[in-house]
Amino acid sequence: MFKSIIEGILSGDLKSVSKAISIVERNDSDSDKLFSLIFPHIKNKAHKVGVTGPPGAGKSTLVNCLINRARSDGLSVAAIGVDPSSPFTGGAILGDRIRMQGHVVDKNVFIRSMASRKNVGGVSDSTNKVGMILDAAGYDLILFETVGVGQLEVKIMEISDTVLVVLVPESGDSIQMMKAGLLEISDIFVVNKSDRPGANKICTSLKNLIGDGSSKNKWSPEVSMTEAVKNNGIDELFEMIARHKEFL
Repeated sequence: MFKSIIEGILSGDLKSVSKAISIVERNDSDSDKLFSLIFPHIKNKAHKVGVTGPPGAGKSTLVNCLINRARSDGLSVAAIGVDPSSPFTGGAILGDRIRMQGHVVDKNVFIRSMASRKNVGGVSDSTNKVGMILDAAGYDLILFETVGVGQLEVKIMEISDTVLVVLVPESGDSIQMMKAGLLEISDIFVVNKSDRPGANKICTSLKNLIGDGSSKNKWSPEVSMTEAVKNNGIDELFEMIARHKEFL
């Protein structure tokens, strides 16, 4: 059984990838055995981008825009949305994946919801392994969208190359932002819904917090303004992500 799954993953078969993720999520002996067989095939070539931030910031809409933008460049994309767990089954309560249904017929796009398993870090314990499976499958870009639980949502930093922290103009002044642990993990700040009042103010506050970024050996976080629902600012954000990849 495992042999056919591994062969399917290496050929980019979506069903095999889905089946492997389901096995890994169970976190049992079969999970360990399967992952040990996948491990030698991990390429570490995929660029992993974490998208985090408070609920209602428009993360799912932004991820959908990034998928569209990456596909326009011919890149293959996998998107993992970590949703809250059902209190009864422990499975994922389907969140905003409906926003991404336009990609269901695209064989170069893989979208999957995963349950957080009540993990306070915004991602489940198996998310990192899932990222490695997707890397072995040959995806160019892997997007992780976290639950959206707030200040504790910092585990995304451990599994991503680039972390986007998505905020909205109502996210608060600089003092409130400094208290949020999310700001300490960000490579790129995204002020979404930037058509709302206060967008320029929060961008200015973020840039003041970041400083001048004069160190050559350290990435200085950038600030992007987007209006994802209208696809505004997505090209500029995608360029920032590319610059961070080049820096890495």
